[in-house]
Amino acid sequence: MMVKEAKGLVRFFPVFSNPECFLHLQGFSHLWLIYVFHKNQTENHPGLWKPTIQPPRVEAPPKVGVFASRSPHRPNPIGMSVVKFDGIRHSPDGCAEILVSGVDILDGTPLLDVKPYLPFADCVQDAESGWIKNEVERYPIEFSEDAKDAALKSGIFDLIVEVLEWDPRPRSQREHVPIHDPASSGRRFAFRLMGYDIQWEIGPRASIRVIGIRLV
Repeated sequence: MMVKEAKGLVRFFPVFSNPECFLHLQGFSHLWLIYVFHKNQTENHPGLWKPTIQPPRVEAPPKVGVFASRSPHRPNPIGMSVVKFDGIRHSPDGCAEILVSGVDILDGTPLLDVKPYLPFADCVQDAESGWIKNEVERYPIEFSEDAKDAALKSGIFDLIVEVLEWDPRPRSQREHVPIHDPASSGRRFAFRLMGYDIQWEIGPRASIRVIGIRLV
């Protein structure tokens, strides 16, 4: 889980909302979510997947095999994520709802299954991560006074920090405008988050500075 402040809600159809389906679930701290990548080309054009993909990280190889990646563009567009289990409730219409955090899934994603995360079976101590670095560099985050006030008032201050410290830009931007290059200082970027336009710039000494937050 790279962004622990990313909150989510798993909503079940009434037919799957029988309380007995969730008996003893609250004893688990984390869950596996199995879902469909419903926003990629593969769903509507199954013949367009490719045997190799370009990983998003700059330090990765230029190309890796689709089965050596977690790309959504794959023969069967199925994804899996570990999330923190924050509780369960039933809505007035009888639908069960699971509260989760550490979500990396798009809103409206079709869910296939929920399974408990089992540390003794799912965490392999001596596992190797292949071409993926175990530690991805994080960058210090700063705020202008106005941006800090806006972030605190909106309730997404911590979420902004957790998203930005990983440098979420596309690989092409990270390669052409690297944060570590002094010549990149002052270059500005923006992205959408929780209905807000987040504007930021590369600061000195390989830092990221949030300069504006605007409700879209």
